[in-house]
Amino acid sequence: MTNADTHNLPPDLREYIKTWDAYGARHMWNRVLELGGDAAVARAALEELPEVDALEALAANAAAVNLLVGRRWYIMQEAREAGATWEAIGKALGITKQGAQDYYRRQIENQEKYVADLHDAARARAALDGNDDPQ
Repeated sequence: MTNADTHNLPPDLREYIKTWDAYGARHMWNRVLELGGDAAVARAALEELPEVDALEALAANAAAVNLLVGRRWYIMQEAREAGATWEAIGKALGITKQGAQDYYRRQIENQEKYVADLHDAARARAALDGNDDPQ
C-alpha cells in the first residue's frame, strides 16, 4: 500500500499495515538478491526499508486483523438498520447467515459485559431481531 492508500486509516491500523508491507517488500528484495537480480537496485531498496522480522510482521498482521474484526459488529448493526438481511451480511463476510447472527450476538454480549455504559443494548438487539425478509 502507498501512503495515499493508508492516508485515511486510523493511526494504529496504518502502522500495522506499514510494518506488514515493509516485511513483504524486504522479503521480495531479498528474493531478488537470491535469484541473481539487479543487486544494486535491490540493495538500494532494502536500505530505504525499515528492518522488520517475520515475528514483527506476524504481530502487526494479528493486531490489524483483531482491530478490524473487533470493529465489525457495529458495521453489521448499521447494515441491518439500513435493511440488509442476515443472509446478505453473511455473504459479504464469507460466512453463513447463522454464522453472522451468532458472531453479532456474541459481540452484543461482549459489549454489555465490558462497556455497558457506552453500549446501546436495545438498539443492538433490535438489529439482531429485526425483520429479515429479503430486500
